[in-house]
Amino acid sequence: MTQGLVTKLLVANRGEISCRAQRACKKLGMPCVAVFTDPDALSLHVLQAAESVSLGASPKEYLNATKLIEVAKSTGCDAVFPGYGFLSENTEFAAMCEDNGIAFIGPTADTMRMFAQKHTARELAERAEVPILAGSPLLSSGEEALEYAKKVGLPVLLKATGGGGGIGIHICRSEDEVVNNYASASRQGAAAFGDAGVFVEKYVQRARHIEVQIFGDGKGAIVAFPERECSIQRRHQKVLEETPSPFVTPELRAALQGAAVRLGQLAKYRSAGTVEFIVDDETGEFYFLEVNTRLQVEHGITEMITGVDLVAWQLEQQGAKGTDLPADLASFTPQINGAAIEVRICAEDPAHNYRPCTGMLGLVAWPTSVATRIDTWVETGVEVSAYYDSLLAKLMVHSPEGRPPAITKICAALEETQLKGVTTNLEFLRVIAASPAYAAGDTTTKFVEGIDYSPHAVEFLEAGLQTTVQDYPGRVALWSVGVPPSGPMDDLSHRLANALVGNDDHAAALEVTLTGPSIKFLADTVVAVCGAEAPVTLDGAAVLMWQSFGVKRGQVVKVGATTGGSRAYIAIAGGLDVPEYLGSKSTFPGGVMGGHQGRPLRPGDMVPLGATDLSKLVLGATVPPAWRPQFCSGISDWTVGVLPGPQADPDYFTPEDIQTLYSTPYKIHHNSNRLGIRMEGPRPKFARLDGGEGGSHPSNVHDHVYALGTINFTGDMPIVLMVDGPSLGGFVCPATITTTELWKMGQVRPGDAVCFKKLSIQEAYERRFRVDRQVALVCQVARGALSAAAADADFAAYKVDMPESPPTEAVLRVIPAGGAHPGAQVRLAGDRYIFLEYGPMELDIALRVRVHEIEQYLADKSIDGLIETSPGVRSVMIEYDQRRLPLAKLLQARRCCFGPWTIEEAEATMKPADDVSLPYRVLHLPLAFNEKYMRSIRSEAPYLPSNVEFIAANNGLEGDPIEAVHKVLFEASYMVLGLGDVYLGAPCAVPVDPRHRLVVPKYNPARTYTPEGGVGIGGTYMCIYPMASPGGYQLVGRTLPIWNPFTRTGPFQPGKPWLLRNFDQASSPAPPAPAVRYYEVSEDELERLRTDFANGRLDIKIEQATFNVHEYNEFMKGVAGEYEELRQRQRVAMAEQMALDAEMLKKLDARQASGMHHAPSVAVRLALGEHDEHPYEGQDGTQVTAAVTGTVWEIKAEIGQAVKAGDTLIVLEAMKMEYAVTAPCDGTLKHICVQQADMVQQGSPLCLVV
Repeated sequence: MTQGLVTKLLVANRGEISCRAQRACKKLGMPCVAVFTDPDALSLHVLQAAESVSLGASPKEYLNATKLIEVAKSTGCDAVFPGYGFLSENTEFAAMCEDNGIAFIGPTADTMRMFAQKHTARELAERAEVPILAGSPLLSSGEEALEYAKKVGLPVLLKATGGGGGIGIHICRSEDEVVNNYASASRQGAAAFGDAGVFVEKYVQRARHIEVQIFGDGKGAIVAFPERECSIQRRHQKVLEETPSPFVTPELRAALQGAAVRLGQLAKYRSAGTVEFIVDDETGEFYFLEVNTRLQVEHGITEMITGVDLVAWQLEQQGAKGTDLPADLASFTPQINGAAIEVRICAEDPAHNYRPCTGMLGLVAWPTSVATRIDTWVETGVEVSAYYDSLLAKLMVHSPEGRPPAITKICAALEETQLKGVTTNLEFLRVIAASPAYAAGDTTTKFVEGIDYSPHAVEFLEAGLQTTVQDYPGRVALWSVGVPPSGPMDDLSHRLANALVGNDDHAAALEVTLTGPSIKFLADTVVAVCGAEAPVTLDGAAVLMWQSFGVKRGQVVKVGATTGGSRAYIAIAGGLDVPEYLGSKSTFPGGVMGGHQGRPLRPGDMVPLGATDLSKLVLGATVPPAWRPQFCSGISDWTVGVLPGPQADPDYFTPEDIQTLYSTPYKIHHNSNRLGIRMEGPRPKFARLDGGEGGSHPSNVHDHVYALGTINFTGDMPIVLMVDGPSLGGFVCPATITTTELWKMGQVRPGDAVCFKKLSIQEAYERRFRVDRQVALVCQVARGALSAAAADADFAAYKVDMPESPPTEAVLRVIPAGGAHPGAQVRLAGDRYIFLEYGPMELDIALRVRVHEIEQYLADKSIDGLIETSPGVRSVMIEYDQRRLPLAKLLQARRCCFGPWTIEEAEATMKPADDVSLPYRVLHLPLAFNEKYMRSIRSEAPYLPSNVEFIAANNGLEGDPIEAVHKVLFEASYMVLGLGDVYLGAPCAVPVDPRHRLVVPKYNPARTYTPEGGVGIGGTYMCIYPMASPGGYQLVGRTLPIWNPFTRTGPFQPGKPWLLRNFDQASSPAPPAPAVRYYEVSEDELERLRTDFANGRLDIKIEQATFNVHEYNEFMKGVAGEYEELRQRQRVAMAEQMALDAEMLKKLDARQASGMHHAPSVAVRLALGEHDEHPYEGQDGTQVTAAVTGTVWEIKAEIGQAVKAGDTLIVLEAMKMEYAVTAPCDGTLKHICVQQADMVQQGSPLCLVV
């Protein structure tokens, strides 16, 4: 049929049916328009559309008929495809389309009215001589319903007349249920369909749900397709459909099709529809159920066995150009070609009454070895919202050979399908498809009730304070772009726990912080708990830590509060089956990545378990006491081994500073977490007055890559950078904790004292080998491959084959400057890294080019054991695995790295820097210039309250300070010299023109919060924050997101979610090459642009260019005089601001020494010994105390309020986590002895309940 009347289609729906309609339009060569609401902005139906229109923020806009008509008109659409659900069976919408000259792809409004009410549809079926079940007209009360129920005979169904999808249907087996359920059915019908009408219908106890697809020409010609078996349902909604039905005989098929045709002819049905029947499984009798006046969800399997494209038929019937629709429907007879099966994959939890589940799909993978049809709207990275139905995909298979091969195919397809991150019914569908009852075709509407299903998963009844999924070693080889490894804070306990249950080192386990979870196991397995001491129970009975134990389906494991350390680890045989992100399952909450939904676990979370053979595991496997980490009890001293470097020599710290580092205990600060462990101790004197071009504070240096576990002086505060910490920054690091000692920093608690002990390279090397051996032996014992006695004997006899190691010095090699070579130093940075630094401590882009060249040289060598090179401004951090590549070999072997010959060899193979030209990109980014987004833990500093005014003052800028900074910022051309400067691809970017190089110190101490997209200046560098995080840059505005987790939109490379690359430029035109301009926008405009960019609707301008070092050097010579004048002004201004900061720090020290920033609370006075430790002694009631050291974040209850046991009274913040303090019993809150923002110590009294 080629009428050619319809030229453009509006798809007035969402999700997979929108994608299906778009495919049909593409096949017919017809343009179409998709619509979406804000929650659906990144749905595949939007991203795949050539044209899409937003309906607005409200998720209900798909029901806004007026707006849909407006969109159709404004986009030139002359037809609307409603799909199913939403307005697909809305007679008013169909009429509105016709009234506006827009073709409605479906039946006429009059036809829909005939079948809209179930009771009137029954009347029409009777006229068409279609069998119906005994029932009633519309009812007015529960009592009337009971009268008809008695006539029909129990059991009966109460049905909402406007219902669909199982809504408003109640099975009533007793008279009481009829009366009681009437109001519920009426209410559900009114809420869902705007019709409170209810009627009674006879209930067939062993029923099948079988339906016939019809297609009519609107004049009386009806095509009836082979029946679909839809009996496998939950909550009256279909789970699995197939065609043809294994139950239906040819005679029954003819009767079903005949009934459907008669009904369609009577109604003069147009387009696609479905006549649904109830078939008595015992007698084969069938009865009319309803007519769906729309395309059915399961239409695809009918298409597969008949070769018909039903959507194309619908479009061509309304005039779309095509050749699918037969010219004469009356003469068309569909033929059955084999069998087809469809399963509906839904975001729901079958173990909990199919409750809907939401969240991010971290992995979506469809079958590749089995021929399947997949109708879906999801892919990896899609957020499943709570606003719409739970259907994620329809998985369909077809076999021309019939049903048994089709079953084999659907089982294989389900096994190969992966959807991770959100709980789905995928495992449940596998059980159904593989069941003998399904294979036998014994499938009534009660089929799923006979399935014994329990997911291979765990359920969190309580989540604990902060329980996360972590694997070892976390994310590897992404440090160079600012992706932290994450993983366990105490990797030793984590690895031993995994070994006890026979897991590989890399299996994902649970990290428990301070207080553990309560976990219900939904499958048999083996568990082990290691780490800081904590009470562990199995169904209330105590079990031992450091020893594996069996858990049966339905049992509960509970881990209490830790003592002697901060963290414990729960390993489960097979590991936790969460999706990998960037090569690891570890949770990085700050980046909302990895683990379960990128966050700590919550009550109600379901986490799947990996597959394993439990029969091969030994219960009761134990870690020998001598092999366990040695924990401290109470407020304790920890001795932690370190190696010097990279900034340990006298250039940065005085000898007295280094002596203090190794001789003075440092106290653990309460504001410590997985990012870093803050410490309180003596303030260094430093060997420099300032950081030069790196910043005005002596702790500042040109940005360089940090080693994991390094001791980083952020201003005057030492912070051990931990597994979620930043990779690139501009602060000095005098020492780095060794690999086998870092676990201790994962266990320290606020108030603990830490003493650092310098180890030798050889000691660090040997310890790592010995730990590896212990872990491997425990795993062999757990797997039954070795006895405990044999493992002890093996380790006692174990000798590490120690290679020669260089002397343990901060500077391992010095390469003198000479000729074209700027000179270099190779510095030690712990036992996993060495640090190569070029030239003098000056900012020289030519040095950064040399760093790039040496990186390329090393990459070309493919050195075994060389993990990653990570560039800084004038340095490169080289990570290596000492077990495969010993340090001596790394330093000395010819053609390996930095031996006395190979540096010369490397330089000989590289062009002189002056001859190098590098490609780069120019990015045009919007910037909202402002001074907001600050949150500091200092109340006074030169940079408060205005960062921008401070930048002007610190650089001696003349005139209005805001205008002066604004001018430089929008004129400057910034070149990206490194990534990860504060995390996740954040740029360390320097103005190409030195006259634009503003110099400022970073916050001291670091700011506690910075918004994602914040733009700041620190040292000489510009940075864009890719995530909300602490930070030290002086903020000047905000721009677009530069991190896209799943690279689904925008100019991001697959698998590389960072926007920027090294040598990119971001700002305005400046010699010697054109560069990107930060163009100014308002804050409101920026928010719109940010939304559009995140949703793939904004294309930023990106240009390709070439950076020539020789041309740049010539340019630098030409502006050298002006640059030196700027530096002179900056030196004077910086000295003034440093003096001001010193005065303010003295005031801060004085307040800290007095123990208060404000009037001390009872809890603070208690900590200082200034008050009775028992303020409620002698009073009736129950004293509530702080379980952790932290600050009072929120007081949730009021004095005099009645409380129940478990009610939250106070929320504490500790280690960047919120800890709820709950009422221990029912009663009345009599007294509160703390205030918001008070610091409290563990055990301090908070309030009294009587």
